Amino acid sequence: MNDVQDNIDNAILKAEEHLPVEAIDRFRQIFSPEDYIEVLQSFSKPKPIVFRINTLRSTEASVLEELSSSGLEVTPFPWCPLGYKLENGTIRDLQALRAGKEGWIYIQAASSMTAAHAMQVEKGMSVLDMCAAPGSKTTQLAAVLNNTGILIANDRSRKRLYRLREVLQLQNATQVEVLCGGGERLGKSHADCFDRVLVDVPCSGEGRFRLDKPKRLEKWNVQGIRRLAKLQTQLLIAALRCVKVGGLVVYSTCTFAPEENECVLEHVLSKKSIDAKVVPIPQALVPASTRPVLKEWQGTQFAQHLEGAIRMIPDETTTGFFVAVLERKS
Repeated sequence: MNDVQDNIDNAILKAEEHLPVEAIDRFRQIFSPEDYIEVLQSFSKPKPIVFRINTLRSTEASVLEELSSSGLEVTPFPWCPLGYKLENGTIRDLQALRAGKEGWIYIQAASSMTAAHAMQVEKGMSVLDMCAAPGSKTTQLAAVLNNTGILIANDRSRKRLYRLREVLQLQNATQVEVLCGGGERLGKSHADCFDRVLVDVPCSGEGRFRLDKPKRLEKWNVQGIRRLAKLQTQLLIAALRCVKVGGLVVYSTCTFAPEENECVLEHVLSKKSIDAKVVPIPQALVPASTRPVLKEWQGTQFAQHLEGAIRMIPDETTTGFFVAVLERKS
């Protein structure tokens, strides 16, 4: 027991030594004492190896048979259909399989899968992935649609779109239209066009901090968070203009920063030109690491209309994430 506690204490001390002091102070404000420990430990723990079975290339049974015959053990997620965690082996082991080489699987963070599942997409729908590259969620949506309906994948980076097209081809996502441009501009050119819109925005990435990747930690600062929040607000407003009345927008980040999560929602929903509401995500689609949204941040009180959005703290399966589902009312 003492050894376990010593390991926990060492992980916390190591994180507090390497993270910016301001980040540590903010995390203490954001999390409960128990969650603070979990989060700091996650920055030095091995990342879980998680993948999604791609039904556009194969079947769940075929993939599981190959994994079993190769001696690889996996555990399914009860809250994420076709999502599995690798219990032994490495990413290279997965990539060496036929399933890896031919696009039967896609290595994707479990938290990321949650955002696409929360959209509750059905075959034949019109769907926009506003910040799509490198394509994890786009291909997930294409599989749910079974290459039916309309699926548009947009990204502002032409360089990242090359990788997106490669992923689409490998995953057999054949009915995807690719656009290049700022997602915030789509609110005018594609107004009232989609049943569902995913806006997985560029963010500060605090949920994916790793002590063995110091560059990300060195780039972190509050000024950068505030700059990102401005872009995120523009993207969410555009997404709500792109979706049809009665349609759903999923807003997601992989950060803990309230300025990029609750504050963006509060700012957008308070606009008179926006008529939308946060709707709860079905309990069956969320992991055990889910937490409610914050009620306040540094003196700013958040309205009850944010309830229904979720925060995820890192655990043995997930990484830090934030997801909100919004319904356009008029």
